[in-house]
Amino acid sequence: MIPIVSLLVLGFFPQPLQAQDLRAMFFQPSTLDPVSGEVAVDVDVQAPEPVTVDLFVDGVRIGSRSVAPYQWMVDVGRENVEHHFKAVAVGRSGVTKITAISTPAIPIDASMDVNLQQLYITAMKNGERALDLVEDEFRILDSGSPQHIVTFARGEVPITAILLLDASESMRGSRFEAALSGSVAFARGMRELDEAKLVLFSDQVLEATPFTHDPAALIAALGGVEAAGNTAVNDHLYLGLKLLEARQGRRVAVLFTDGADLHSVLPMRDVLWATRRSQALIYWIRLQETEAAPRFSTAWRDSDANAAEVAALEQAVRESGGRVATISAASEIERAFRGIMEELREQYVIGYYPSLENNDGRWHHVEVRIDRRGVKVRTRGGYIDD
Repeated sequence: MIPIVSLLVLGFFPQPLQAQDLRAMFFQPSTLDPVSGEVAVDVDVQAPEPVTVDLFVDGVRIGSRSVAPYQWMVDVGRENVEHHFKAVAVGRSGVTKITAISTPAIPIDASMDVNLQQLYITAMKNGERALDLVEDEFRILDSGSPQHIVTFARGEVPITAILLLDASESMRGSRFEAALSGSVAFARGMRELDEAKLVLFSDQVLEATPFTHDPAALIAALGGVEAAGNTAVNDHLYLGLKLLEARQGRRVAVLFTDGADLHSVLPMRDVLWATRRSQALIYWIRLQETEAAPRFSTAWRDSDANAAEVAALEQAVRESGGRVATISAASEIERAFRGIMEELREQYVIGYYPSLENNDGRWHHVEVRIDRRGVKVRTRGGYIDD
């Protein structure tokens, strides 16, 4: 009779599994690529004994597999966020191996070297913002062609704003003070990842701050500037759009003025050209104390030409997805600035890759439809296919 000890030595009883003998790794998904919707998950396991694998996605247990292949199909949703995958492999002898990976979100900066189009959408119903819409209720048409949504979020994209404040002669006194208070209210509504730049202008730049996430730095720049000079709206809106081009996040230009352009070198058609090539939302806070917009002539243009400039500015604002906030008194300025910040926080953010790109420099009309009665939306009207 062979002693039991000899059986162990001869290998008739299996040796205990060692931790280094159990290996597990993810074949799919890749840590380099963002994922959304249905995702194939494949875990490769190597071990000299049977192994059970439990899969967790974003902290939620998805299921278990006791035999190879260790594969699953998982719906991670359409939200543009990182996703975290963890596989817990347990051998029959109790040895455990945990492996984990994360997939990235699609970068928010729409100026990256891909053709992701991002839409910032304000949804309204009965005069109030509709905040309970879900992804399946949105329909995106690009030049009439339905598009597949790849990212969906609401109000989470950091804001990069440039505040363009008219500081011309007509703004002296309470008007100018109210405009400064409005910009302070906007700055104090910023969050940690937001940033803003303040530009006080007339027919030239009177004061400008760097882009900063610190509201105190913006507020400190407001002291010591006096309103003076003529109004050059076109030139400084164009400047603001060019400055935003190099920034990341949800780019926003907020223009405040009590009048129309008087002294710009650039015609509004050039600014409209820049608007159509920009991702920036434009908001125009227009102080108009009379019921009808005044008509006037200048050395540059007659009254009809000036009216056409105003109409072109309104068009630029509308095509960007922003809006004109017309107010009748300086006391309403601060509320208008607060309202813009509140709207930005409550927008829907949708991304898609256009299915009909030709790089032919043509205008692509973009339309957003909602599958809910009574809801109206406002967003960018299109883009130039460069």
